[in-house]
Amino acid sequence: MAIRLTDEQLKRAQSDGCVFPVRILDTDSAATVRETYEAVEARQGKDVPELLSVKPHVLFKWLFELGTTPTLLDAIEDLMGPNILLTTCAIWPKDAHDQRFVTWHQDSAYFGYDPMEVWSAWIAITDSHVDNGCLKYLPGSHNDPEMMHEETHDPQNMLSRGQKISSDQFDESGVIDVELEPGECTLHHFRLAHSSEPNTSDRRRVGILFVFCPTHVKPTNELNSAILVRGKDEYGHWNRDPLPEHDLDSENLKYYNDFWNSYVDPENVSEAERPAAAE
Repeated sequence: MAIRLTDEQLKRAQSDGCVFPVRILDTDSAATVRETYEAVEARQGKDVPELLSVKPHVLFKWLFELGTTPTLLDAIEDLMGPNILLTTCAIWPKDAHDQRFVTWHQDSAYFGYDPMEVWSAWIAITDSHVDNGCLKYLPGSHNDPEMMHEETHDPQNMLSRGQKISSDQFDESGVIDVELEPGECTLHHFRLAHSSEPNTSDRRRVGILFVFCPTHVKPTNELNSAILVRGKDEYGHWNRDPLPEHDLDSENLKYYNDFWNSYVDPENVSEAERPAAAE
């Protein structure tokens, strides 16, 4: 088994639901990823989809390779064992003086997993500090039941539905800032409450998120596709996402658009709502 995280980091991951910083790339490699992404970004709305916040790794070979970087998979293996599925990915850019924000939410709200043994890796492609809108965490919130989310559809909210944890369920005391340098990542449990503020600086902030689970985890809704990225899958619970043989393959592009439409479908209710809907 790969060993990248220390015993202290593993204890923190269990108690707090997060661990950072973890170095994934050197600064030169991070700069190359940034250049590659920004070249793609310049084409958004043309041959590239406008939004790249659910599974864009099926569109771009370079992005899939980033999500399967050996140093990253080593850290994920330390958290969940050797049999690893990559379930989704998202790119989160904020420009200088960008007023957009991300409200307090749990990534688990609209993706169903059983059990919730799921971890996200948020890789900083630029620096990510308080002044340019770094992540914020509420440590330990992953140990609580799923919280109810309201859908605001605020155009300044970077989440697809402007979803946020209902204010009567949330206490911000104990919140921490997640500051990272280019090529570092933060690992957080999929149910950990997190957010980010607007970018008030003169610098861009770009992060790329990848989500992983072990192969024994079952999907609990129709967003049930993944790619095996390490080890063996002896369970077969997940449909298979297509691999990107080259960038923007026409079949993969259709697959991506269909998945995006399923993700934003109003019938895809949040985790906390499902038990009530089933009664």
